[in-house]
Amino acid sequence: MVETPHFELVVPCFNEAESIELLINKSIQSALDCGLTPQTFQLVLVDNGSRDKTAEVLNELSEKSCGRWFRVVKLEVNQGYGGGIFEGLKTTCAPWVGFTHADLQCDPKDALQAFLDFKNLAPRAMIQGRRKSRELRDWLISRVFEMSVGIIWGFWSYDINAQPKVFTRDLLEKLKNPPRGIPFDAFVLLISKKNGFSQKRFDVVLAKRPYGKSHWNFSFRKRFETFLKVVQDLWKVRIITQSQ
Repeated sequence: MVETPHFELVVPCFNEAESIELLINKSIQSALDCGLTPQTFQLVLVDNGSRDKTAEVLNELSEKSCGRWFRVVKLEVNQGYGGGIFEGLKTTCAPWVGFTHADLQCDPKDALQAFLDFKNLAPRAMIQGRRKSRELRDWLISRVFEMSVGIIWGFWSYDINAQPKVFTRDLLEKLKNPPRGIPFDAFVLLISKKNGFSQKRFDVVLAKRPYGKSHWNFSFRKRFETFLKVVQDLWKVRIITQSQ
């Protein structure tokens, strides 16, 4: 009989061929440090329409011993940041689930430690990172995003997009028609708060990306275009947030 894992961590991957092996290895080592096994912890790697060699790398790694620790959700067409996460979450079965980024700025050990520290909270809990020592530019972008969410949705929260997010399975049943873009994190936090989930925060430190670059945060023009798209998405799903 196959044992249901205690915790599953969803990681959306878009063109992460260079970093995916290091991500997996760091996750495995972190899991071992936390006393977890492939039976109690699983990575859910969402290949979100990648156009590089992400799929090839994942296929090769799945044949090695590290393949016991992860499974792949393959999306032929990119579903957006939130869409990729949600498609991965829908395949989980563990009582605790979470998500984080694949770029290795966020240490996978943060998510595992959050699970261990708060797993006795029941039945409804939402645990989120709180980023420390950030560059001023990134700090300001986050504050502008939070103000936009507050003004349009009437929901105010600090460091909305901080990773990881770890929560009990009950929340998945509450996530109806979530946004497929960047507002996904805000939506998850909003629904958790509306439904009385315990809210917990813990400090995390971001590292520099070892490979590649951000898909949106690399020029003023791209950041501005992304901000306009995010505001548009916030307005589109406003009626959903009011009804849940």
